[in-house]
Amino acid sequence: MAKKYASYADIDRDLEILKLEKEIHYERMTQSVQDTKESLSPGNLMGGVPKAALGFLGNLSGPIKGMAINFLLNKIFKK
Repeated sequence: MAKKYASYADIDRDLEILKLEKEIHYERMTQSVQDTKESLSPGNLMGGVPKAALGFLGNLSGPIKGMAINFLLNKIFKK
């Protein structure tokens, strides 16, 4: 049903409310898009496991490091 207004002030008030609601929805949408972009970044997709593995490998030295890297690559690419 159509709303009946008694004055132009009532119309202006409802238009202002609709304008603010529109702005709120727009801001929520842009924030949602930004959150989605951030969640799809390579760092977030891979998580902390590769970072932890690289930190561990950085502490190793010499032939042990080479064997560990070879082992990880074999596991990743499943020869």
